[in-house]
Amino acid sequence: MSIQMILSDRDITLKLSGWTAVACLRGEVKIPYSSIEKVQAGNFEFPWSAVKRTGISFPNYKAGSFLIQGAKYFLSYHDPDKVVILDLKGCEFDKVVMESEAPEQLADHILQHCP
Repeated sequence: MSIQMILSDRDITLKLSGWTAVACLRGEVKIPYSSIEKVQAGNFEFPWSAVKRTGISFPNYKAGSFLIQGAKYFLSYHDPDKVVILDLKGCEFDKVVMESEAPEQLADHILQHCP
């Protein structure tokens, strides 16, 4: 995957590279822990009604900005069954869906840093 996740004390940074960065028209996405309202590990069902704004959308890979039922999403995953879903407030995106090899552990780590 051409997205690297960096967990700091104050935020999560998704560093984009390669064709993903080109297609998304950006090099990174910053998510302050203070903006996270809900964290859940599990699966994500990509709706057919989703509108791609910028990014990549293949059957086995989604990355970029999408509009889903009026909400702004940032997606980054190959396997929709191994994701962490963040509900955000006061950010560029309403939700972020990102893949992790250990989604439950990542969700726990994020929750520990949320106010």
